[in-house]
Amino acid sequence: MGLGRLRLYEVQASYALALALVSVPPFLAAAGLMASRYHADLRVIVYGAGGRFAPALLGCLLASMVPAGCGFLLGWSSAGQRRNDKPARSWLGFFVGGGVLTLDLILVIAFFMLRMEQS
Repeated sequence: MGLGRLRLYEVQASYALALALVSVPPFLAAAGLMASRYHADLRVIVYGAGGRFAPALLGCLLASMVPAGCGFLLGWSSAGQRRNDKPARSWLGFFVGGGVLTLDLILVIAFFMLRMEQS
């Protein structure tokens, strides 16, 4: 299963599922980081201005968005093709990648709406 055979739909289906599943742990790490800094009484995410929280959070989100987007696109490309003998992998890659990508975007928007830097 080399990269040169990426034109085959069953190879795309396998990559779609693998990339979608790889995107889940960085998403969970980002969600955990945001949950650990969220203050319900203030309804904000509090972090230090010079700290490493924001770069770590945005790095986790980027590390999740890239494979989720690739898995989503590869699943979309290969799902429903007649020559694809692994359509379940295509659909799983499509839906898991799309779901994780959507949740990543929600976390990015929530972070920029609820952030409060402390000096």
